[in-house]
Formats: sequence, structure tokens, C-alpha cells
Amino acid sequence: MKINLLTLLLTTLSLLPHIHTQETPTSSAPAASSTSNSTTFTVTSARSGSPIHLLQLTIFSGRFYLGGRTSSYCPPGVAQEGGCPPGNETVLSGGNGLAVAVPGGQQIYILSTGALSFTPPHSTYMPPGSITGPLTYTPGTPYGHWNYTSGFMACPVRGNASTSSSITVRPTSTPTPTRTSGSVTPSPTPGSGGSRWQVYVAWRNASVPGGNVDECLGFDPLAYRWGRGVGEVAAWEYI
Repeated sequence: MKINLLTLLLTTLSLLPHIHTQETPTSSAPAASSTSNSTTFTVTSARSGSPIHLLQLTIFSGRFYLGGRTSSYCPPGVAQEGGCPPGNETVLSGGNGLAVAVPGGQQIYILSTGALSFTPPHSTYMPPGSITGPLTYTPGTPYGHWNYTSGFMACPVRGNASTSSSITVRPTSTPTPTRTSGSVTPSPTPGSGGSRWQVYVAWRNASVPGGNVDECLGFDPLAYRWGRGVGEVAAWEYI
């Protein structure tokens, strides 16, 4: 009996198990919240024998400083329900996120001047020339490190000099004029003494407050795990 080879081949192929290919994720897929799946941590500066030794990284009026209190905001509806996180610590999430509850989160970036800043709530806007890093977190025991390619430095802001921000945080428990109600964690001034120490990446051409990069002090950013695990938030939003 003659066997039709084509028929035999088709019959054999039909008996093989189906192979499923896995689709490669595309950039159009929504990114997961950095707070939901990333380690949260605080940052403390280390530079022995200097005025910035063991100061905690804080957010104040849209910028990052060493020392002082953290400025944050929680909307009135959330406050009335008792759902506001404490908002009294600056807590990072992953390499370049903030541990906030506000929808969309807030991302840390580097201004063209070299200063550290972060996106406003409900927005991904960054000024022209800004970059997002690479800012990375390296775990460790008893502490890890928060890293940038060239490192970080703290630069003195003396006298009554202030940093620019769309929101002015006043030393009062009453919300700012631009926020008619809600809960604000205020700060009279970052740092202590006669100077505030604003945080920059360690660029030789950074545009620092005093105009002289040599006045800035490099430091080792120690990262301490915060909270009981991943996904915790420290503030509703930072301002």
C-alpha cells in the first residue's frame, strides 16, 4: 500500500502540542507604582568632622536639603477620614521615587543646575534640561546606599536666601494660602544654624547658591530601610 507522504506529515504535525509564545511588554503598558513594589528608605549624610555629618535628607519647598523638617500636604477629604500619612519624614521609594500616596506618585529628578527636585502632584512635568538619573538604591546591612554616578554634595544657602517653589510653606499649622484646607507639615527652615545645605549632584559646573562649587561638601548618602516592608507611604504628597 502506498503512503501519501504529505498526508502523513500533516497528521504527525497535528498531534504535536501547541507552543505558546509570551508577548514582550511594550513601553505603552502602564508602569507599576514605584511605591507599590520598591524598597522605601530614608537618607542620612555621612561626612565626619563636617557640619553636615549625620543630617537627614529632607524636602522643603520643592528642593532637597540636609537637616530641617519635611514639608508635605494632605487634602481635606483625606484628612477628614483620618487617612493622612504622618508626612513628617522624607522617604524615598526605589532609586528615584518618593513614598507618597498621591495618585501617579512623585518622581525625583535633577535640574539642569544640578539641584535635586521632584515632580509636583498629579503631573510628570520636569523643566527643560532635567534628567532622571541614574539614581539607584543599593541595599545593605545595617544600611544601604543611595547612588548617583558622580555622587552628591551639599551646598550652603546663607542668610535669607530661599529656593524657588510654586508653593510657599509657612511655619504654621494652618494650610498655605494656595491650599484653603487640609493638613500641612510645615518647616520654618531647613538645616540649622546660619546656613541651609541644599543637595546637588556632584557636578563641577553645577549652578550652586553661592556660585562657588568649592564651598560645597560631598557626602556619603546612607540609606536606612523605612517601614515594615514595600508599598508603605510616608506622606500624601511632598511640596
